[in-house]
Amino acid sequence: MTLFLLCISISCNQATKQKQESRDITDPAIHEITGEGKSLSPLPPSESNATFKVFRNDDGNLNGFGYDIYINGSDKPYVHQPNIPAVSGNKGFSTEDDARHTAELMVYKIKHNIMPPSVSVKELDSLGIK
Repeated sequence: MTLFLLCISISCNQATKQKQESRDITDPAIHEITGEGKSLSPLPPSESNATFKVFRNDDGNLNGFGYDIYINGSDKPYVHQPNIPAVSGNKGFSTEDDARHTAELMVYKIKHNIMPPSVSVKELDSLGIK
């Protein structure tokens, strides 16, 4: 019984520690990433040089904006995101800024080796994207 309680205690402490170590998307470094997907501020070295381009969806079935992320100067997108990730449905970002902010977050994650570089509903809410 004592061993069981000890295991539960250790497990709870590890879960709390993991939550504390998770990254907050309000990190100022995220907001320093600006421009046409190029970082204007120094970031920790990474093997990946990630950039992005925001585009207007020209598919008749999908309105709004999306983004592509490119790695190491490739002309083939590493990520092609024409719709808002993590939410149900299939609609593009309502503004170019919304797509840009989400792409900046993704580039930040790639450059900081936060893999897979996914976006959660909570992160979208923090960015003010609906």
